[in-house]
Amino acid sequence: MRPIFFVMICIFMFSLIGAGQCPKNSDGLYERQKVLEEFEEILKTSVPGYEESVYIAGFFVYDLNKPSNKYISTLGSQTENCINFVDNHIYHFSPINLQLSQSHIAFLKGGKVRVFESVNCEYNNDRLEEAINYASEILKNNKDRDETLSRLRNYRRYGNYRTVDDYRVRCNYDQNIREYSDDLIHRGKVLGEFADVLRHSVSEKVKKHFSWWYSVEESRGSGFFVWDLTEPLNKQTSLLERVEFKNEHVYHFAFIDTPFSFSNIAVLENGKPKFFKAINCKGKGESLEDVVAYLKEKLKNNKNKKEIISRVKNYREYGVYASFNGLSTPQCEELVETEK
Repeated sequence: MRPIFFVMICIFMFSLIGAGQCPKNSDGLYERQKVLEEFEEILKTSVPGYEESVYIAGFFVYDLNKPSNKYISTLGSQTENCINFVDNHIYHFSPINLQLSQSHIAFLKGGKVRVFESVNCEYNNDRLEEAINYASEILKNNKDRDETLSRLRNYRRYGNYRTVDDYRVRCNYDQNIREYSDDLIHRGKVLGEFADVLRHSVSEKVKKHFSWWYSVEESRGSGFFVWDLTEPLNKQTSLLERVEFKNEHVYHFAFIDTPFSFSNIAVLENGKPKFFKAINCKGKGESLEDVVAYLKEKLKNNKNKKEIISRVKNYREYGVYASFNGLSTPQCEELVETEK
C-alpha cells in the first residue's frame, strides 16, 4: 500500500472513531452534525477557493462564550471534534487555510442560526460592528456578557490557522494601511516586537492554546491589546481599532486571556521600544517600581508627567481581559523568564 493512501485511510478512520465517541449535543435544540454541515455550506458559497483548497483544507469553530468548546475538522483530539452547540452562544468559524480565512460569526437563538459573513474583509468591515451590536442585545442578561463581548471584539484570537508562505487573507490583498504616525516608527514592526515578547513569555503548556503562525494581522495585534498610557484614547482593544505608535509614549500590552495576561510596559525611545516585562508577576520580571523610577527621570521635563505616571501605577485599568478555560486570574507559574 502506498504511504499516501495509508495516511489518508488512517485520517478517515480516526475521524470516524472520534465522531462515534462524541456524546449527543448537550442542547436538544441543535444537532451537532447538521450545524457543522450548515457552517461548511456557508463557507463553500461565501469564500472563493474554499472547496478547491487541497494542501490546507478544513475549517474550525470556536465558541466565544466558552472558547475551550471548539471544533477543528482535521486530525485532532476528541475534545476538538466534540463541540457542543448551545442556545444563545456565539461562534467564530472560518477556513483553517490562513489565506482563505474569512471569519464568520454565528449566533444560535431559539433553534435558529444567524450568520454575519466575512467580517474581517475590508469590504465587509461594518458587519463586525453589526455583530457586536446584535451580541450586546442577546447577551444583556448574561453574567459573562462583558467577557464574551471582549472575545467577539477580538475573535481572530480564537481560531486555528495554518499557512505555507502567505500571511494575509486574500480578500484584503488590495488593502493599503497607513503604517507611520511618527516618522521613526512603523506600526507593524513594533507590533511584531510586542508579539515576540508575548510569544516568548509563556510556557509550552500555554502555547498549545494559541495558533502561532501569525500574531499581527492587518497592523493589528491578534489576541493582545495595546493601550497608550501617554494618550489613553489611543489604543487597540478590539479588531475595530488600530493603535498609533508615537515616540516617547508609554504603552501597556498583554494577552486578552486573563490567565496569560502578563502585563508589559514599553517606552518608545528613538523609535525603539524599551521593555519592562511581566510587571504583574512578582519576582518573574521587572517591577512596577522599576517602571515608575525610570519614568520619573525620563519624564522630568514633561508637563504631563504626573498624569502619565498615575496611569502607569494603575496600568491594569487600561486593558481588556477575559477568562479562559475557567481561569480568571494571571497564572504566573506559566510565565517563562526571558533576558532583560
